[in-house]
Amino acid sequence: MINPESYEIKRLNEAKLHAETRKENDQRLADQHDLIRSGHSIEALEPFAKAYLGLFLEIDSSFEPEQRIRFIASDDLADAVMAGLGIVLTKAELPDAEEIGRKMTEDERFETGYVVLVCMDLLVKKNSNPDKAFSSLSNNILSAALCFHYANSNEYRNTWVDALVKYDRDLVTKTLQQFWLAQMDKGVRYLPGLGEKLKTNEGQALVGEIIIPVLSGWSGYKKKTLNVLLAIALRYANKSKLLPVVENILESETNLNPRMRIVWMTCAFILKPELYWQQMQDYTYRSKEKLLPLLDFTVALLDEVTLEVEVLTKIIRLIAPKFPPHIDDFGQMAANPQKTLRLFYALANRKELINNELTWLRSARVMKIVSPILDEIESLNQIKCQSDDFPEFPDFMAALFKSGKLKEKRSRFKNKL
Repeated sequence: MINPESYEIKRLNEAKLHAETRKENDQRLADQHDLIRSGHSIEALEPFAKAYLGLFLEIDSSFEPEQRIRFIASDDLADAVMAGLGIVLTKAELPDAEEIGRKMTEDERFETGYVVLVCMDLLVKKNSNPDKAFSSLSNNILSAALCFHYANSNEYRNTWVDALVKYDRDLVTKTLQQFWLAQMDKGVRYLPGLGEKLKTNEGQALVGEIIIPVLSGWSGYKKKTLNVLLAIALRYANKSKLLPVVENILESETNLNPRMRIVWMTCAFILKPELYWQQMQDYTYRSKEKLLPLLDFTVALLDEVTLEVEVLTKIIRLIAPKFPPHIDDFGQMAANPQKTLRLFYALANRKELINNELTWLRSARVMKIVSPILDEIESLNQIKCQSDDFPEFPDFMAALFKSGKLKEKRSRFKNKL
């Protein structure tokens, strides 16, 4: 705990440090106190809002936000600033989500946004119930505030954002859609706020509500982001609306690199396997460059969506010959073979018998290399269909290690010159 005496000494030293700035502000705004107090002078409030948010590096960020304002303003001016910040949202005319998004693409931002962020923080702090605070503002103000949260970056945590999602989810989704689409139209490669939403299940569900226009309107994503977006789409989107978007990307984006094209194609295959199976075979034919992203994407999907048995079986048929589950000369299993084993494990963990699928897999000569694994998952699947007992994946893998079924079948030509 900070010693009160030490804190007071530190505060006085900080106040002395900014004495000149405080004097300049007092002189510059001497005749504007009434305008500031009444919330009619947003421009005058902007530097004080930035101080509140900790954007001035020369002001010690360890002090409370209001205290930072008082370092650069006399008590009379600071009182007027705090009063103005408390009511300015009831008078302000703010740009809409589309305009804020468009400005970002031009590498500009509304300085007013910093004032709005401070006002939102003060309003929520003043009301013990965030809903009461939000209900006092128009939808236009709330929408602009959300956009400014993502557009006007700062180190201050805007704790009201999650509460706003709970208060009016529809407003939030419509705002984000307008905000992002305005930037997609300009071909941006970064959508502010998207990364934050993708970090949590709640955020992913929210993005899922607008995933169709996001996917159809934006091509600036990186591979990792694309994988997450498509997983969200497969989990939340209407499948009949998603498939045309995916098909349009595959047809129109002729310059997609193979690692991205295979992910889009896999999505199309999952949505309509009977139509895309032959394409999947032809496109991935013996190519590790294409099969590896297919493996990564499919394994990541296992935690998000339940793949149809037919889809999972055919993906195994493509991948297993290239990345068969096996232990190396040191008794270890590499990462990619372990991912393939995850696919086998998911296939076994079904309440319906998979005998037909296993028969189809065994009919392919190249699948002979994994025949011991097929025998094991057939046995496990029969147990699963009779009861709810099923091993966890680490136990499943350990049992295979112990049984010797993961021992690599070595070619007579291997390690020979």
